[in-house]
Amino acid sequence: MQSTSSLQEPSETTLRHAILQLIEPVVFNNLLRDSNGKYLWKFLDWNPNDLAEKLGDLKLPFRIGFNARTTEPQWDFKCDVKSMTMRNFLQNVGTLVESNEWQYFDYKYMHEWFSHHPEILSSFDWKRFGFDQRGEDSTLWIGSQGAHTNCHQDTYGCNLVAQVHGRKRWLLFSPDSHNKLQPTRVPYEESTVYSSFNFFCPSKDDEEALLRTDPKARMVILEPGQVLLVPNGWWHYVESIDLSISVNIWIPLAADCHSRVGEALVNLIVKEIGKGFIPTSDKTLDAPSEAVRLIQTCIEKCNVEKDDSPSVKKFKETRWSAKELVEQYSNYVTLIPVLKNEELQELLSKNRDRFPDIKHKYLEMNSSNQSSVHQQIRNDVVNALCHPDVIEKVTHLILRSSHLRFGDERVLLRKHYTIPVGFLVRIVTILKIARIISSMHYSDVIWRDESITHSPNTLQAVNQELQSKK
Repeated sequence: MQSTSSLQEPSETTLRHAILQLIEPVVFNNLLRDSNGKYLWKFLDWNPNDLAEKLGDLKLPFRIGFNARTTEPQWDFKCDVKSMTMRNFLQNVGTLVESNEWQYFDYKYMHEWFSHHPEILSSFDWKRFGFDQRGEDSTLWIGSQGAHTNCHQDTYGCNLVAQVHGRKRWLLFSPDSHNKLQPTRVPYEESTVYSSFNFFCPSKDDEEALLRTDPKARMVILEPGQVLLVPNGWWHYVESIDLSISVNIWIPLAADCHSRVGEALVNLIVKEIGKGFIPTSDKTLDAPSEAVRLIQTCIEKCNVEKDDSPSVKKFKETRWSAKELVEQYSNYVTLIPVLKNEELQELLSKNRDRFPDIKHKYLEMNSSNQSSVHQQIRNDVVNALCHPDVIEKVTHLILRSSHLRFGDERVLLRKHYTIPVGFLVRIVTILKIARIISSMHYSDVIWRDESITHSPNTLQAVNQELQSKK
């Protein structure tokens, strides 16, 4: 017999506190329906054709990928983009599998694309989970079967994802799995550390390497009406099983100020090594001096944000663990099981064997020539200097030398802090040596469109604040 507490819905306050505290992913069930079983969100009542009708002739950019074997993950910057209406996309869906293509409208903030469609922006909010964010604060994802997001780790905040239509498979790995997942910062995207493994169609070498390290993968297939919590730092690979629509928000955390310092360091390293070679729309930074000022501003923001962050406040309520939350509200919260090694092997093998070994347009971009050796050297330099363990250690040294102390819920900061000259000289010297090694060409380190970001807590916003003070 179920306990009375397991039948009781968790309150908004309980959910908010739990989401900010949990360090394991969970799935929330039945929380977007009222007592009569009706959806609380209008957005969940609409099918894809309803959405297409409301969007009318608005053209959306869909990333085009291939249902095929590739020697590396299908990186965003190497994929073609086609603009089409939602109606055109739905008409194409039936033929995509036959044409070996998938299409994905992803990473898109709704307020940027649907400002003239208030009915859509007001069709849902996140109040049921204790947060004030609404449709305009959310990100929309629309993808055909096979559309996927390469395995990566977000360095800022935690992630709350609601499945609206169709199904998505999520593979999740704990934050300490980075050495098992071959992290890379090439291609470069702020706040994102990618895995080098191609989970969409893994090679035999990929499979053997993953199984050898036993990364303790967790898997869940998210259904319409379910909401997934991805805690801070959890690696994830996401794939649409069929036509899929989902929305999400990134919730800021107190630890983000620490992460921003680390991301500013990565920014400095990539900018200095690739100075004059990296295509980017960001013309405000003049590495290393301006990049160092950005690091300083990020450190100063730690002090400003410590009292504003909701996770800093001391709650009188229980500090939730995933297990305790599930035991208390078993009808509404479920854990995500860890895959056995043989289960992970079966999934990886199926992903590889589902596609014929055919050369596609994507592969033609990876021509083999003399420059590939130089590119690999530059990639290795960037990835060595920007490895999560290295960035974490350097960040710690900077904070310690500036008399910062990070506790569980407290940040102490000098009001007037100057980065030590000795440290600056050392890091700039290292970067100059690395830049010499990686000179010649640097076209493979790509800055994605800076209007596309995973979190509002971006370096771009910090840099704009820095420029306004000049």
